[in-house]
Amino acid sequence: MKKKVLVLVKAEPAPSSKYGSSVCTAGITEEGEFIRLYPVPFQIFCDPAKRFNKYDWIEVECERSDSDYRKESYKIKPETIRTVGHIGTDYNWQERNSIILPHVSKNIAELKESNSSLGIIKPTEILDFYRDKKTNDAEIRNEFRQTFQLIFDEEGGMKKIPHIRPMDVHYSYIFKCDGDEKHDYICEDWELYQSSRSWLDRYGTEDNVWDKIYEKYYDTFTKENDLHFFVGTHYRFKTWMIIGLYYPPKTGRYRQTTLFSKTRQ
Repeated sequence: MKKKVLVLVKAEPAPSSKYGSSVCTAGITEEGEFIRLYPVPFQIFCDPAKRFNKYDWIEVECERSDSDYRKESYKIKPETIRTVGHIGTDYNWQERNSIILPHVSKNIAELKESNSSLGIIKPTEILDFYRDKKTNDAEIRNEFRQTFQLIFDEEGGMKKIPHIRPMDVHYSYIFKCDGDEKHDYICEDWELYQSSRSWLDRYGTEDNVWDKIYEKYYDTFTKENDLHFFVGTHYRFKTWMIIGLYYPPKTGRYRQTTLFSKTRQ
């Protein structure tokens, strides 16, 4: 079947034993349903003629996955992806908000009760934002080198693609939802990790980069933006994580109760 999807999430590219390298991509269909699309090969984003961005409308041939228990998961034919439109940020993200905000869930508990594995929430309190080191750094770096440096071209030969610098840190938010318990979730938003890569080139040291990351993704997003989290479950471990960030500018519509912690790691 063909589906039209507004792309909302592009998570940090991840190695896959089955698909080589892939990008967790999620969005909302024109019928207003959350959808997870896979496999979206990383090499698509290296080709200007094929790549797509967040808030693009795309059309793609897909079918409900018969190997993924999560109801929102659809297996796609990557070669059928076609960009057909884009929603910008005019009038304080008005059009984006009109499509996305009606689907905000009260809390994680509500998503679980509806047997959902994908959704969007609006935290009532963001208690902290922190980093920690990944384990097995050498293994992670080697895995990324093998996965992202070489791919097969259409004739079956090997060719190089732009190198993605592996990140040896995780970023996480600690937060509360309306009437819900405290959560501590890893954030896998691709934009966040790309900021780390580009700022490392610009500012030189990891500590300098962390200051910039903290300033934007915690201080600015909690003070000047209505920060929402796109959340989803891990296929293998079934744990919840933040897979994307939604941060329209504040308009006075929401009451913000964010606490500003200055904890650094």
